[in-house]
Amino acid sequence: MNKQTEQRYDINIFFILFLFSVLSCMYIYFAQQLPQYNTNFALRQAVFFVIAFIVAFVILHFDFEYYLHLSWILYGVGLLLLIILAIAPESIAPPSKGAKRWFDLPVIGSFQPSEIMKIFMIILLSSIIYRHNQTYVNRSFHTDMMLLGKMLAVVAPPVFLLIQQPDMGMIMLTAAIFLALLLVSGISYKIIAVITGIPAILFALFLIAYWRFPALLERYVFSHMSDYQVRRFYGWLEPLKYADEGYQTAKSITLIGSGKLLGTDTGGYLPEAHTDFIFAIIGNVHGFAGAAFVITLYFVFIYLIVLIALRCHHSFGRLLCAGVIGMFSFQVFQNIGMTIGLLPVTGFTLPFISYGGSSLVSSMIAVGIVLSVKYHSKNYMFSSSEGS
Repeated sequence: MNKQTEQRYDINIFFILFLFSVLSCMYIYFAQQLPQYNTNFALRQAVFFVIAFIVAFVILHFDFEYYLHLSWILYGVGLLLLIILAIAPESIAPPSKGAKRWFDLPVIGSFQPSEIMKIFMIILLSSIIYRHNQTYVNRSFHTDMMLLGKMLAVVAPPVFLLIQQPDMGMIMLTAAIFLALLLVSGISYKIIAVITGIPAILFALFLIAYWRFPALLERYVFSHMSDYQVRRFYGWLEPLKYADEGYQTAKSITLIGSGKLLGTDTGGYLPEAHTDFIFAIIGNVHGFAGAAFVITLYFVFIYLIVLIALRCHHSFGRLLCAGVIGMFSFQVFQNIGMTIGLLPVTGFTLPFISYGGSSLVSSMIAVGIVLSVKYHSKNYMFSSSEGS
């Protein structure tokens, strides 16, 4: 391997991922010491990481430009998996807490199709934006609305299937990916301001209605939602008042708070401590210092992906990086936010740290695509040649 080839591998990202693997197995080990567990999840996670690293290493050697030709095929495969999940018998797709989100297959184990679908969504949306911008060099309101319509048309079918599961968390993640790519699509910021402003205003009105006009909210909003979803909102907004609905949030806040600066490892019962609420274990075991270290690692990780995007001379590669940045940024923000009571509980895992094979492998696939952008990017002496 020559020096030029070595420079195409991003050793910094691999080192960050190695740190995540060590932290993941360590904190999962602490989580499994809680009285409700009797399984060695840490050992399983180590095996998942070995598989995930191999997957990422293989994918980075696959030229990212090929995804332009495979984007619709991958999207079709992901959509087909979601459709099969919707109609599959409970023997292979057992419901959990009123939601049908996983296949439970022999040998493979649990597999969540939406985890891989989010990667395919990034690829297809990036492909659509790239091809549109290559076709319509001179931008106008009409061409911007055409692009927006194409993106919405692609997002609508999987979102509809996710609503049927239901999986509000993955719907929110899809929206985050959509927004991240929208911001770098070249669409007028006036259009983007309208698209993002309306949901922000509606969310603010929801919070105002909850605190000032609860009867109206109950009648016109909560009455059209499932009991499970309504309980999630109550548990988020007032976790201490609604002890049952907000038990996880209240317990998580207590564990993180008891960790103080350097941690105490007080333990106690916490549902999903090794998966969704692993950050509570981090805050409890190693306090503010441990939590700050993990958050800093995420900042460095995202920054390294931003550098790859900025140095890439192919706009499709930059779009892929932007979609991955949006995905990871939202997942980290949402997961940590729900463990400290800032955001509602949605079942998000903390990337690279929470236990789980499907989420870990899908995250490593995303990293592999980003590393492929760096590995296969061409350096030009002058300006970019293909249209940035």
